[in-house]
Amino acid sequence: MKNGLLLLVLCFSMAHAWCQSFRVTGTVKDEGGAPLVGATVMVKKTGASTLTDTAGRYTLFVPDDKSALVVTFSGYERVDDIIGRRTTWDVVLRVQASSLNDVVVVGYGTQKKADLTGAVAAVTGADMNKRVATDPTQLLQGKLPGLSLTQGTGEAGNEAFVLRVRGLGTNSSAGSDPLVIVDGLPGSLGALDPQNIESVTLLKDAASAAIYGTRAANGVLLVTTKQGTAGKLQLSLDYSVGITRATALPKNLVYNSAEYMVLWDTAANHSGYPNEFTQAQIDNYTSPTRNKKLYPDYNWLDALMRTVSVQNVHLGITGGRNGTTYNVGLGYVDQPDIMIGFSYKKYNLQFNLNSRVNSYITFGSSLTLNYGQRFYASRGSQDQFLSDLSQSPMYGPILPDGSGRYTNSVYPSVQTPNKNPVAIAQNALVNNRDYYMQTNMYVNVRLLNGLDWRTSGGFNFDFNKIYDFKPVINQYNWFAGPTDPPERTLDVNGQGLIVTENNSFYPVGYTQLTYTRSFGAHDLKLLGGTQAEYNQSQSLVGSRNTPFANNITQELNAGPAGSQLASGTSSQWALRSFYGRLNYDYKEKYLLEANARYDASSRFPPSNRWGLFPSISGGWVVTKDFLSDVHWLTQWKVRGSWGKLGNQNISNYPYQDVYTSANAYNTGTYYAYSFSGTTLNSGVADNALTDPKIKWETTRIVDFGTDVTLFNRLNVTVDGYNKLTYDILFQPAIPAYIGLTAPTINNGRMRNTGVEISAQYTGKAGQVNFSVGGQLQANKNTLVKFGAPQITANNTINEEGKPFGSFYMYEFAGIFQSVKDVQNSPVQQYTPQPGYMKFKDVDGNDTVNANDRVIVPGVFPKFEYSFNASAAWKNFDLSMFFYGSYGQKQYVSGWGLQPFDQGSPPPSDWKNAWTPANHSTTMPLIYILGQGNASSNINTPSTYYLKDASFFRIKSVQLGYTLPAFLARHVAMNALRVYFTGDNLYTFTKFPGLDPERAVESGNVRFVVHPQNQVFTFGVKATF
Repeated sequence: MKNGLLLLVLCFSMAHAWCQSFRVTGTVKDEGGAPLVGATVMVKKTGASTLTDTAGRYTLFVPDDKSALVVTFSGYERVDDIIGRRTTWDVVLRVQASSLNDVVVVGYGTQKKADLTGAVAAVTGADMNKRVATDPTQLLQGKLPGLSLTQGTGEAGNEAFVLRVRGLGTNSSAGSDPLVIVDGLPGSLGALDPQNIESVTLLKDAASAAIYGTRAANGVLLVTTKQGTAGKLQLSLDYSVGITRATALPKNLVYNSAEYMVLWDTAANHSGYPNEFTQAQIDNYTSPTRNKKLYPDYNWLDALMRTVSVQNVHLGITGGRNGTTYNVGLGYVDQPDIMIGFSYKKYNLQFNLNSRVNSYITFGSSLTLNYGQRFYASRGSQDQFLSDLSQSPMYGPILPDGSGRYTNSVYPSVQTPNKNPVAIAQNALVNNRDYYMQTNMYVNVRLLNGLDWRTSGGFNFDFNKIYDFKPVINQYNWFAGPTDPPERTLDVNGQGLIVTENNSFYPVGYTQLTYTRSFGAHDLKLLGGTQAEYNQSQSLVGSRNTPFANNITQELNAGPAGSQLASGTSSQWALRSFYGRLNYDYKEKYLLEANARYDASSRFPPSNRWGLFPSISGGWVVTKDFLSDVHWLTQWKVRGSWGKLGNQNISNYPYQDVYTSANAYNTGTYYAYSFSGTTLNSGVADNALTDPKIKWETTRIVDFGTDVTLFNRLNVTVDGYNKLTYDILFQPAIPAYIGLTAPTINNGRMRNTGVEISAQYTGKAGQVNFSVGGQLQANKNTLVKFGAPQITANNTINEEGKPFGSFYMYEFAGIFQSVKDVQNSPVQQYTPQPGYMKFKDVDGNDTVNANDRVIVPGVFPKFEYSFNASAAWKNFDLSMFFYGSYGQKQYVSGWGLQPFDQGSPPPSDWKNAWTPANHSTTMPLIYILGQGNASSNINTPSTYYLKDASFFRIKSVQLGYTLPAFLARHVAMNALRVYFTGDNLYTFTKFPGLDPERAVESGNVRFVVHPQNQVFTFGVKATF
């Protein structure tokens, strides 16, 4: 009886469970009836989900009849509904072309895109990750109108990104870098794993950025990391391997030894240089029976550059229930450089937690941990590249006798040797380790209906340790015997060991109230808060600067104590702020926003410490006033804004007199005084002038824009702006005889004006869903107020009315073809001869000198542009991205372009240089750079070396395939996608250098830089 009762209870329980849980099947299609492959169908309560198959079908078990199902598919509007007792549910999704209802992250909050009155641009993490990169910064290129991103090099872990929002904002030491905010606090974009990013928002005008006040003059990037999704635990794994090589290398260098030697002798003759190769030496390399191992035609580029495999791994975990959600991201990057010796590894952890304690209180936290390790040569990748190009083809990096010894020279009586880059890469690398942490917590309390109180606090901590050991490496002559002494030791940028430790601690906290209320047709939102920031940084350096007894014991105590040095410093700065914002709209038709921030910075004197940065903006949704019957005009909004922003990113306390004390190397002092007759005592010195009344550098921006949506499919945004920076914090040029560093003063004005256009169309053709779009941005920079013109060492000039850093040089006028040609031309410098360059006599006084230099436009591009396209058909998806720049020029010279720069092999073009029998009009006579009048003449900075750097680049193409859901489930997966990506596939350009993409302010005029990387990536993404 007892067992029967238990059996009855069990059967009843099973029947009840069966009645509660049931299976739902159905299809997901678009408005045209075509199946949508890979659409997600999820139980909202539990998070259980599945993907539709190639016919758009799905099957899902639902726990009860009160459950809601949610259907989502990229580019389509989301659908959710209570399932009730339905066992079949067919869903039709509509294309979501208009993004007006998207929620955009703004300063200290969010807003609907339709309600924005400022100039704001945003990109999702999903869109960014259509490319594969180790640093998320490079994924922003061409994605945000108004943001110009230049990648200076392809060096692993040191890509030298330069970000500019609406042009070069200032010429001061305060810099033009935008402020980066990560999850509400100032942070580092490069410390993040790209897969952990949910979205990035760019605030580019005063209306949107004024709430960040003193730090917003150069724009603000708001980065939001991925938050947790309610439901059962979901696991995702992304793995990719990228075959990486240089996008370009110097072409057609003369690596035939005999040709090289003959050209050298010709160039030496033209340059009046006495050191030439003998015929016997040349014959060693031309004999058909020669020992090619001893007398090679060695290509040094093959020794330095390589093809490598780069790995990216990301493991994601998300889930949650009962009001608490979590998201965990683990990332790993293994990035060997295409240049031997250089490498970078990165380990990343992202942990986000959000919890609704009750209906009034919400709590959350975010944690980012990042560890990076980089190996590199102490003088950098460009110096390694130049050292490699300085080697002649007559020898290799290691002696041919099999001893493993490193080469120094082949014929030292003819050429001065350069440092051996292979020896450096194998023995003398800097070990740079960086530990970074950002964490913050918040509590949000609903005080009253419509009134929220949010408090958030956190900090950034960064610890960096650099280990730079400089070994003793002997170098020998190429023909050295087993017992021959070395010619010299390898140049490793000093001797001994230097250990550097840097750390910074940056706590930030803010608290704010937000009040939201609707009064009939009126909507009002008020925000007010206060914030405090404090930054402390420290640096400690210890060294022993003479050779160690061996290269094995690489510790400070292993070096000679007589050469030990130690130095250290620390600095602090702080900000105190009050901020507020008002948003008002009437019937979502007339929009008004006002922002203000009141900042105090410790970097300014007490009398000028506080600054007020206000803004006001308004918008009018035209289609809600009239034109509502125009069916193809979905929405049209016009907007305008005005405001002021600040910049305080100068050195600490430049208004104060600072006295310096420094011990000289082991023997005396830099500042020695005879206070007691004959004895010298160390002292301190004031070595800089100061201005005790400096104040904020201010940027005023006026912006007018419009947002248009047509046919509910085409979104167009146009912005025009006028950006004026004044009271620039600048160190002026002062006479050298003063003997002190110039003070930081408020002087100068700079203006940037421009236009930005973006458009995106989403549609469907048959069974193909597609999206195409593009962006264009044009900016004009003008130095409005500067003072007397300033000519710089980089062949540029700063002059009022011109772009900052404009090119300033002689105009190339051709090549002298005969003695008569020389005699009939204006008097030139350096006693020209036939084959020399001639330059234009601009002022017409029949003499060419420094007064004939001219300002040449082209330091900034006229405009930048990008295009994107994506399509999905059944289980296949394709995305493409193109990026270009037009109108910029680059001044390039040196290795790889000019002949014999420190012995560098010339390009083969120089075999057709001017000679008495070959009157070239494009190539002067061949010469040795740095020797004689020929070099002085031909190396004169002129428009001959100013090259068109316009380019159009196929930046990325990605093709993916998603496995049908029923097949993925057979291998215990919810979804499986494989893809292939090509990055930096091809560049269309007239630029003769390695890469036309260079930062304007870098001042790098060399023909070669570390090339960018061309990457072919194979990847897989699996969800469980």
